[in-house]
Amino acid sequence: MIERKDLIILPGKLEAHILEGSYTLMSRENFDKALNSINRSILAAVAKGYGRFTQLEAVTKVPRGQLARHLRTLVKSGWLSKASDGAYAFASTVYIVYEVKESNNGLTLELSLDSGAFVDPQHGLVIVRGPVKGSYCDGCPLRRLCTANVKGLAFKYSIELHSVEPAEAYLEIFRTLILRDLTRALRKGNLTVRGILGFGQANKAKHPTQH
Repeated sequence: MIERKDLIILPGKLEAHILEGSYTLMSRENFDKALNSINRSILAAVAKGYGRFTQLEAVTKVPRGQLARHLRTLVKSGWLSKASDGAYAFASTVYIVYEVKESNNGLTLELSLDSGAFVDPQHGLVIVRGPVKGSYCDGCPLRRLCTANVKGLAFKYSIELHSVEPAEAYLEIFRTLILRDLTRALRKGNLTVRGILGFGQANKAKHPTQH
């Protein structure tokens, strides 16, 4: 694992299937759930292909009850999904922090270009939590690995990189996945929001259960 002030890289090769081109928009509060040390260790294990509860328990060394609580938090916050067979996996390939702003003309959903994450089956999980400033890569023992990773990602997603350092390139890739690919998808597709708090309670109040 590589951890800097504004960048976290959890290397790994994923065995679980990932739906390519899937996006999760999350609040800052839910995004920050990944920064908890235990949650980060769970995500690191998932990035290496461990998805079963027993596997995660063995790899993370987190007590069973505590692990179950943290997994529920990661699923509820949108980081992980749980399959019908009980296996955990990343919920999306790209995670983006958003902020809702209200005005007289309506609501504006503002997506952050500096906070989020992206995952790739061959490269693991990259978490960006702010503008990448300074030289993170000088003297880093994983610089060669990161350089190979960003080149592979750029080739896969047809991105022409302009960044010199791998850390800056990771951020450039993340921004391109938003500005180029997500923008295109939103213009041609639709956006569905599920699990809105209060909606179910309102329906129950209007339509009480009959006994």
